[in-house]
Amino acid sequence: MMNNSLKKTVSVLLTGAILLGFAACDFGGGKKAVIEAADSLASDMAAASASKLIKNSNLDKKSSEAEALTDLLDGSDYSDDQLAFFKAVEGTIEYEVDEESVKVNKGEATIDINFTIADYASVLKDDFTDIDSLVSAIKKADTKEITFTAEFVQVDKEWLCDNVGSKKFMKLYDYRNAEIQLEVTPEMIAALIDTSMSGFWLASNNVYYDTSLVEYDYFFDSAVYELAEREIYVYYKLVKDGSTLYESEQILLGASTNIPCRVDVTNLANPTQVFPAGSYTVQLLMADGQLIDSQTISVEVSPAPTSNPGGGGGSGSLSGEGVYFDFTDPTFRGYALDAGWYDYDNCLTGDYRYSSDVKTVAFSIQVSPDCNKKVNYFYAWTDQESSDAIRTALENPEYTNTVTPTQYDNGYFYDFDYTLNGAAKKGYYMLVVSDASTGGILMYAYCQVS
Repeated sequence: MMNNSLKKTVSVLLTGAILLGFAACDFGGGKKAVIEAADSLASDMAAASASKLIKNSNLDKKSSEAEALTDLLDGSDYSDDQLAFFKAVEGTIEYEVDEESVKVNKGEATIDINFTIADYASVLKDDFTDIDSLVSAIKKADTKEITFTAEFVQVDKEWLCDNVGSKKFMKLYDYRNAEIQLEVTPEMIAALIDTSMSGFWLASNNVYYDTSLVEYDYFFDSAVYELAEREIYVYYKLVKDGSTLYESEQILLGASTNIPCRVDVTNLANPTQVFPAGSYTVQLLMADGQLIDSQTISVEVSPAPTSNPGGGGGSGSLSGEGVYFDFTDPTFRGYALDAGWYDYDNCLTGDYRYSSDVKTVAFSIQVSPDCNKKVNYFYAWTDQESSDAIRTALENPEYTNTVTPTQYDNGYFYDFDYTLNGAAKKGYYMLVVSDASTGGILMYAYCQVS
């Protein structure tokens, strides 16, 4: 039998051994459970899934931190380029849970997670013309380390991270706030041109007839607005036979969805009454001269009449000409003896202003007896003076008709009448007259209703 002294010695030794065993075995599985929870957390962080991170943590789903995390990681307001950039960066994230750093104390624990991630900031210092090149550079980039100390609490025997959404936690996702500015190339700008809307203004089948202006209106997708803050400038030129006839001032790209490239014959070094016949090209260029787009149109000029049509028409300017009406065809202008807005309803309050009581908007041109040209005309309306609004209105006329001169006791007249359907709308009514045979624009005019 053991004596009492030996019993005490054995008891002390066994007790110490058992306590050491308890410590080595992590009684209750605390440290092991925290390490497993940390590994699961790190996996969700690397996947950049806000929904998983919120679900598997102690973060209140209705908190501002949860909302901010959701907007940052699961938001829908990102461009395709941003999403591609995010995916590339996230593909470089790796992690290692530092098991030696775990500390557990009465239902609370901390542990370090070491992440490596592409040094995207260094990559973004270079210029890239397309997202694919940027993504490729991200994949090959050097990496940097980010250490996050995760704080856990034990809830119903489950370890949940208690500092998801904190400032230190969000450090891993700084790349989500990085500004991606791909170098803007001529090809990128050209891709934004709305070809269905862009075109030569007042041209007929890509031909100008006896014109005093050449104007190509570029319309862009609304995405062009995003380039305004980049302060990218463009300009346009008019070229004929390899020679530049006109070069515009610099224009801020993105200030509007419309760039009207207008050149008046008076802008030329040696102006004539109309543009000489030939082929003209409008070029849209970047500030450094790189070509974005070019469009070509033909100009045809009618032969000069052997005698003055009508024996008196076309000499001198008519009252209001060049102010609220103008001719674009010299031959047609040669027939004109008088022109102006007509007052059927006693509502004309000025040369080109009607009161809102007007029932019929009418423009009249007196011509010489030998003028028998059939013409088309249309009226369009707008209440705005911007080029976008005017262009839209002219592409959607309210009224069209075809007429020839009518003989009255006092002469021959074109009556361009528009009997309104209901009350007159305040704003501007625009008249465009064209040759019924060729479609060439002959004249235009506008009046104001107020």
